[in-house]
Amino acid sequence: MKKISTELEEKLLDYLDGNLSDAEVRKLEEALQQSDILQARFEELRKLDQTLVAFSIEQPSRNFTDRVMLHLHQRPASSSWSIRNAIFLLAGILVAVGAAAWLASAGIFDSTTTINLQQSDLPQTFIPEGTPSFTVDGKRIVNIIIMLNIVLAWIVLDRTILRPYFHRRMESGT
Repeated sequence: MKKISTELEEKLLDYLDGNLSDAEVRKLEEALQQSDILQARFEELRKLDQTLVAFSIEQPSRNFTDRVMLHLHQRPASSSWSIRNAIFLLAGILVAVGAAAWLASAGIFDSTTTINLQQSDLPQTFIPEGTPSFTVDGKRIVNIIIMLNIVLAWIVLDRTILRPYFHRRMESGT
């Protein structure tokens, strides 16, 4: 379909809205009778206009602004974490870190273990070239787990206890 100019399309929209003078209306109606492309575009715009007129614009309730303004000074809802749950979580993390640190210092994880994948029948069946063996340092793995638990404890402490505490202090102005 051949396009019409933007100016002519604006005239069609003004015609549908009733914003044209009598002389402009006559001139546009003559152009519509002479051009099939213009008639097709006019029909498209007319159908679109009818569809848009059929839809009603939703209006907010009469007291919407008053309700919004009334609740502006209220505090936002607190997070789903309660302080009691946060303290229990922190205590659990600290107990786990303490137990792992005590076990690591006692030498429980000092041994180095070698895992040889060639000893099982499964790799020989599916991988004929051979499989690698690797060593696992238990103490290093436990130390990594302890560090991750400590980082997790600091994050939980910050998000559930320290931020709300300092936020309340800033709001109260003390």
